[in-house]
Amino acid sequence: MKKDTIVANATPLIPSAVGIVRISGEDALKIGKQIFTLPQEIQERKAYFGKILDLDGSVLDEGLFIYFKAPKSFTGEDVVEIYPHGSVPVIKKIIENVITLGGRLANPGEFTYRAFLNGKIDLTQAEAIADLISAKTEKASKAAVRLLEGKLSEKINSLRETLLNLISLIEAEINFPEDVEEIDSQLIVENLLKVKKSIDKLVGSYKKGSLIKEGIKLAIVGRPNVGKSSLFNAMVGYERSIVSSYQGTTRDFIEETLKIKDIPIILLDTAGIRETAEYVEKLGIERSKQKIEEADIILFVIDGSQGFTDEDKKIYDEIKNKIHIIVINKADLITKPLDIFEKSDNIIYTSSVTFQGIKDLEEKIIEILGITETEDEIIINLRHYTLLKQAIEKIEKVVENIDFLIENKEILMLDLQEVLNYLEEIVGHITTEDVLGNIFSKFCIGK
Repeated sequence: MKKDTIVANATPLIPSAVGIVRISGEDALKIGKQIFTLPQEIQERKAYFGKILDLDGSVLDEGLFIYFKAPKSFTGEDVVEIYPHGSVPVIKKIIENVITLGGRLANPGEFTYRAFLNGKIDLTQAEAIADLISAKTEKASKAAVRLLEGKLSEKINSLRETLLNLISLIEAEINFPEDVEEIDSQLIVENLLKVKKSIDKLVGSYKKGSLIKEGIKLAIVGRPNVGKSSLFNAMVGYERSIVSSYQGTTRDFIEETLKIKDIPIILLDTAGIRETAEYVEKLGIERSKQKIEEADIILFVIDGSQGFTDEDKKIYDEIKNKIHIIVINKADLITKPLDIFEKSDNIIYTSSVTFQGIKDLEEKIIEILGITETEDEIIINLRHYTLLKQAIEKIEKVVENIDFLIENKEILMLDLQEVLNYLEEIVGHITTEDVLGNIFSKFCIGK
């Protein structure tokens, strides 16, 4: 644990009504008193209005001063927060003066890092802070808040307790074989399968979390002139893509971002797929096929006024094994539904002219990816996912080899300890400097 005092701006360095300079460490109050006019004795957690001083005693600005005494602060150390006006030169000068008086500029995420090291938060909560700051949607921010509230920590700690109880029973039997009744292998299996079931549920949230945070890649695919660009424009809400009756107008993919039910969508209008000898169009088609591979979901568009052509069938055969929705476009020109796909619930009729079916299509996109969430759902990140998958694999091996392991309890105990270690690494009870460095380096300075 470093004992030096750190400083940083906790608000962006842009002109604004109010800024915040945060100081944390054992000299925070001592330094703060040298750059702010305060009464002789001050109370913690009380806002003081006064003048912010330069080192020569001249006035830089006026604002507020709040002192948070350790350990009742965000970092667990003495913390001072100074609130000047949001003048970039003033904020820079305050930070410069704190450094001159013995502080140093904080590293990215160092305030949160110190909060973690001082036991104010665990590692999942620290990650949640970064997720909350970078959240692009309300759903993403709510998911981050649930982690910040310790929902994942509670779940992991409950699973840890189950494993610790099993390990304790086995260790007692190893050390006191004459006094302790032999543990039943069935009891071990039952408890491990309960742990695995809970972990499986957490693991299942990973893809959903990625889509909520990073966005869904949605590719509009079909042959030329089926109305892909018109559908793209209808979904985006303005004429972003060129619409023409000439085949091959879209020579490359066009990308735009939007939101559907607060889920970020990366919408791709791809070049019409067909056989062509024209070099530039051919390149566009190849890039379209590459984007199809990257997409989370395909919108396969058919011209409803022309029916399902042989060219449509060739394209559909390429994408039918991917997650897709069949969009029968130009519905305003169809006199009766097309009976071309049997037993498919993923058919939507649309019209880019009348906007028929656009809302239905948006609903189907969310439904088919299963992104609807409950208020108490826990969304994990890649680090959690990796560790939980390792825990599952180890549990499966223990269950599979339980007949051998029950006769070799020292090995069984080590295997269960390995599962426990994976869970403890999630909340930060076991970790490495490299892991911590990677996590906190992604934070902004001042947090």
